[in-house]
Amino acid sequence: MARLNMKTNILLYGVLGYTGNLFLERALERSLPIVLGAREKELSEVAQRLGLDHRVFEICDTQSIAACLSDIRAVVNLASISYGVNRFLIDACIQTGTHYVDLAAECSDMIQVLTHHDAALARGVMLMPGAGFNVIMTDIAGVIASESLAEPTRLCLGFATFGRPSRGTIRSLLRLATEPGYTRRAGELVAARSALQRRTFRAEGKDYSLISNASMGDVITSFRSTGIRDIAAFSYYPWILAQFMKGRLNWLRVFLNRYARWFFALGPSDGELESQHTYAWAHVENARGGSASVVITGPHAYIFTVKAIGRIIDQLVRNNVNPGFTPPSFFGRPLIEGIDGVRITVAVDGDQGRVHEVPRGGASGPDEGLGRPPRRQ
Repeated sequence: MARLNMKTNILLYGVLGYTGNLFLERALERSLPIVLGAREKELSEVAQRLGLDHRVFEICDTQSIAACLSDIRAVVNLASISYGVNRFLIDACIQTGTHYVDLAAECSDMIQVLTHHDAALARGVMLMPGAGFNVIMTDIAGVIASESLAEPTRLCLGFATFGRPSRGTIRSLLRLATEPGYTRRAGELVAARSALQRRTFRAEGKDYSLISNASMGDVITSFRSTGIRDIAAFSYYPWILAQFMKGRLNWLRVFLNRYARWFFALGPSDGELESQHTYAWAHVENARGGSASVVITGPHAYIFTVKAIGRIIDQLVRNNVNPGFTPPSFFGRPLIEGIDGVRITVAVDGDQGRVHEVPRGGASGPDEGLGRPPRRQ
């Protein structure tokens, strides 16, 4: 059981970036005790307009950050910053008994966050990276798939998004394209490169081809949430990004990353946010030849992310947490059920699939099923 946390406020850091601003526009629940945070002094104007408290501080010094967290129950970090910077914020959260959530989906970042597990556990602090579309949907899909098949031994996960990503996401993809990552075999992380394997899944009558993506953090989160010892992650990416992942056209990758602000928009248009959708896919197998697949259909990745973050904040306010490194599936299916456009389809041993769908605007009770402890601690 989580240690009682008498602090009440939730600090939302990085709200002047694309995802943070989208949250303020589309998912902010003003009745919740939210405090806004950012490095930029312009934050004061935003906070005043919304009638919210705010804190302006850099996250490069643990003690300075800790001084800003005396009344903060949890930090939700929406800034696209690498672990090299986030580690000061994580250290400050552990020092002050403050729960920590961020959107980091990269395997390398998650491995680093995982090194803080014991210290966070001792302080009763939850560390939850991957609280965005990339990991939430695949993590929950993996759990559903693993529970649909007896004794699963292998898990493949993937996602497909459509439309323009934000400029920050593009720069992250370009930076990570050539970096080595990991797959998981026999329970151990094994170094791997991306774009060397392909898998296909079918959704709504159409086949989608995925390429292996060794940079994704699913090999960390899904191992802890399912206990399956062989895990590989895949993604649906355009041809040019697959070439970058294979080490080709490196000059173009470097050029696009350097001049991203000239070539790419800040983020998708409102029309794209409303019209585009996403898929998450999970496929499990066991030693007897059985298999099960799960496809989760959802709204645009950014819309899904901000809606899910709103639900996570609600659970943080209720102090529904799990100390130590915790994957998003801790909150269970109710974290995503009821979000407009979400539909879950399960197919076992090649059957036609069983569709589980919450009607538009409907949902289970806010606490039903939330807070299932991860299998691995």
